[in-house]
Amino acid sequence: MPNALNVSQALKTPGQIFPFSTEIEVEDADVFGETVHFAPAELTGTLLGAGDTVSVRGELRCEATMACARCLRPVAVPLRVSVDERFSRRRDGAEEEDAPEDEARRIDGAQIDLTDCARELLVLELPMRVLCSEGCKGLCPICGADRNEVSCTCLADASDAPEGTERPDGRFAGEVTNPFSALKAMINSDEEV
Repeated sequence: MPNALNVSQALKTPGQIFPFSTEIEVEDADVFGETVHFAPAELTGTLLGAGDTVSVRGELRCEATMACARCLRPVAVPLRVSVDERFSRRRDGAEEEDAPEDEARRIDGAQIDLTDCARELLVLELPMRVLCSEGCKGLCPICGADRNEVSCTCLADASDAPEGTERPDGRFAGEVTNPFSALKAMINSDEEV
């Protein structure tokens, strides 16, 4: 197991606290259609054994890379998560399907696999959206240019001519073509909606 932590000491001496620090490789996650990349995470904390269970408490630190909500540039997002998980040995013959959902995670021999635990905690800690900066201008809704890098004139051209004047590209002045243009036209034509 690549992200395994040896818990044999905690199992042998119940009631005693053992400090630890380990690095965990976290796989990329698909969150709401966006791929989030995780740098290796660092988990520092303590192990506490109690019979056939081990409690893991500590702090998980990692840096995730997400896309800016306006311009799609990669943004580094530092994450810090409190960890309080319980791991348990399965009795011989006990099937995982028979175990209740709130039961502890599994101890395999004298090792615990932190992969799923770390990934779940980090994904839950991700912000809904991130910005590369508060002043991010985003992408042009017409040509798709990054307005942080290029001075796009698509929206300015649309506002220069009198409303309703046809432009050389077949659009009318003041018209912005995006996925919601048709919806806007329907709302404008039917004022009672």
